[in-house]
Amino acid sequence: MPNTPYRYTPPFSVKYRLERERQSFTRETLLRLPKDRCGLYALWLPTSAADAPERLYIGMSTTCVRRRLLQHLSDEENPGLRKELRMFPDLIQFSVVFTEGHQETLALETMLIQEMQPETNRYKLKPRADRE
Repeated sequence: MPNTPYRYTPPFSVKYRLERERQSFTRETLLRLPKDRCGLYALWLPTSAADAPERLYIGMSTTCVRRRLLQHLSDEENPGLRKELRMFPDLIQFSVVFTEGHQETLALETMLIQEMQPETNRYKLKPRADRE
């Protein structure tokens, strides 16, 4: 992307990093993340095949990804994700990729959801007019 005011993050790089850089989804781990950084994140449930965890959720924050992840621990509104978080609290993992701007973050989230199709993101795959 020539002439962009920020460093462009290639989509394949984001997907690779989200898949490989997983950490335990605990309050202590989340509090170590930098404040006020926008970015994308993924929630994972490990399976018996260590290289193939189940994709639970792809999300983003255009203000503070740390705060958004902490919200998932306390008051999850997505019923499918809430069920997984309550059933497997000690197994869930997360990964984060920080981005440089609102438009880049939104575009990358859309691309990742369409490509990876996590079970609890199905509502985001519908056209916007159908979401209500």
